Amino acid sequence: MAIKEPRLRSLLVQAERNANYGKNAAAESIYRQILEESPDAEEAWVGLAGVLTGPDEKRAAYERALTFAPDYPEAVAGLARLDGRPVPPEIEAKLAAKPGPEEPTTLKPTVETEVEEEDDAPYAAEVQYDLYCYRHPDRATSLRCYNCNRPICISCANKTPVGYICPECQREAEDAFFNSKPLDYLIAALVSFPISLLAGYLIVRFFNGVFLYYILIFFASGAVGSFIGRITKRAIGGRRGRYLPGLVVAMMILGVVIPALPFLLAILVGDLRVLRQLLGPGIYLFVAASAAYWQMR
Repeated sequence: MAIKEPRLRSLLVQAERNANYGKNAAAESIYRQILEESPDAEEAWVGLAGVLTGPDEKRAAYERALTFAPDYPEAVAGLARLDGRPVPPEIEAKLAAKPGPEEPTTLKPTVETEVEEEDDAPYAAEVQYDLYCYRHPDRATSLRCYNCNRPICISCANKTPVGYICPECQREAEDAFFNSKPLDYLIAALVSFPISLLAGYLIVRFFNGVFLYYILIFFASGAVGSFIGRITKRAIGGRRGRYLPGLVVAMMILGVVIPALPFLLAILVGDLRVLRQLLGPGIYLFVAASAAYWQMR
């Protein structure tokens, strides 16, 4: 089936350009992206066969193209050359009469394909076409994920030292650093909550509103939060989890909220005089939770 969707046509032209300039790896990546979305595109199968190196892979791609278009000239000619046979005259005539690749006319120049500036500067300026973010199909973009080569909009692009990466690839890369087990989340909660509850009770119970007490809370909170983070991380064997820091912070919040419930209920009934009583616990929670979070990362 001929490709008619504008975005896929644009990708096809980019793949052909890359292939013509010897950028076979880039061309193969784009051809495979097209085939993921349109598996019956014989043009992409023939293009893919042209950039593959193994004869078996080439043959499989040509044969796949012929299943969708039995008389497709490029596929017939490609198989004949692989078999060492002469190309049938009628196929040669069709290839000679076939016009060159059609440039997309509905798209504005915006995106540069993979080229080397020193060698292919004229080509770099020439091959520019609109792309659309694979996560937001209505957003035109000029960016690609350096890992999967899919187009991404600026909202989805995360800048790295080697280029922009899409959220899915970034998440997969981050997953390599997380080795926690499901049981670690239960252990982290059971370890951090009692300590947080004790610290929260002491802060709420003995807060007296004196200025020096604010200073003491500010400097002591960091040490308390770091202790909670370190003891929890030691309890789970030093393993890292994507949501473990947030879990410990949630336990610390509960550790303050539970002893502060009488004051919170008083505020709900309109007694705002107790707001001052919650200032110290608020400072503690902000500083200590931040310290624990970074200890758990």
